[in-house]
Amino acid sequence: MTVETLIPLAYLIAAVTFILGLKGLSSPTTAVMGNRIAAAGMLIAVIATFFAAEVRGGIPIILAGIVVGGVAGFAGARTVKMTAMPQMVALFNGAGGGAAALVSILEFSRQRDLGALEFGPTLATLLALVIGAVSFSGSAIAFG
Repeated sequence: MTVETLIPLAYLIAAVTFILGLKGLSSPTTAVMGNRIAAAGMLIAVIATFFAAEVRGGIPIILAGIVVGGVAGFAGARTVKMTAMPQMVALFNGAGGGAAALVSILEFSRQRDLGALEFGPTLATLLALVIGAVSFSGSAIAFG
């Protein structure tokens, strides 16, 4: 097996761990384990992304994003009171939705510039844009 065949397999495993992690979050008794399973899936996805050929030049930017996001999340988790946790979750959810929308705009531009506007990838990109924008705006409203 080559790296090019292992990367999609790693993403598939990560997706399954995300689903299992979400299932674990449905009960207070299994929430810690669900969170750990989802975190392991994210680690798998990040490592797979580092090995993707088209990403290798952007690893410093990815690492910077991980550091900035980790510091912001850690600071928020330590300083926000439990009564304000729903607002913090809305803020982080909105940030993720906004990021998805921005990434899909850039991906659409990249596909267009390469002349590679195929139906399937373009549809997925546009759906990511719509879902990300709805998530961002809904979370902004929920945040208050």
